[in-house]
Amino acid sequence: MFSPSEFQGQSSQLHKSGTVEVSTVFYRNKRPTWLVLLKLLGVAAMVAVWFAIAMPSLVQWNFPLWQAIAIATGVMVVYTGIAFVFRPEPNTDNMGWGGGMMNDPFQSSDNVNRILWRLSCCLGPGRFTAETLLDLLVLLGAIKSGDDAGRAPSVSQGAASNPSPPGTFDPTQPIAPLDPNRFAQSSANFVAGQIQLDTQRFLKPSAGEGQPAKV
Repeated sequence: MFSPSEFQGQSSQLHKSGTVEVSTVFYRNKRPTWLVLLKLLGVAAMVAVWFAIAMPSLVQWNFPLWQAIAIATGVMVVYTGIAFVFRPEPNTDNMGWGGGMMNDPFQSSDNVNRILWRLSCCLGPGRFTAETLLDLLVLLGAIKSGDDAGRAPSVSQGAASNPSPPGTFDPTQPIAPLDPNRFAQSSANFVAGQIQLDTQRFLKPSAGEGQPAKV
């Protein structure tokens, strides 16, 4: 499976191999009811096929019926949990020659990717079952959906819980509209207006000016 030429040619191409991701996210976005029901039908079909395969073998090994059902159920639960947590992610761009039909004798990463792809195919039904059960729990409201978990608090709630001290800029508060007469209060207009008022005050005759003096 792995030849010396593959290891020698792979020394500078280790980044071309896939990985095995570990899932720690146990919530899902809410799916439509019809989609969840359709997926439940698929899960029921897969469970029926599993019991149809496992039960005759277990009964043939002289297990009582209840023990055979318990063993088949336990194996299915363990398999579903492993499939949900461990997720092989092959690099499908490097599967070998002809898209995986032939082995590339000059690198070993294509062998790793083919193994990861086969593991992904084997764990696919269990992952589908686990995600369908999570979708059902979200639909029933038993667990929080991913939409609720990732939703940010509203602006009004954030402003009410964390009021900003006066005189500071609060980015959560709306910006007040600009005053349409803001240019009338500019420094140049203010100075020109003051000069005009002083000039009028200087040229305007006083209350007793221009009137004959009283004897």
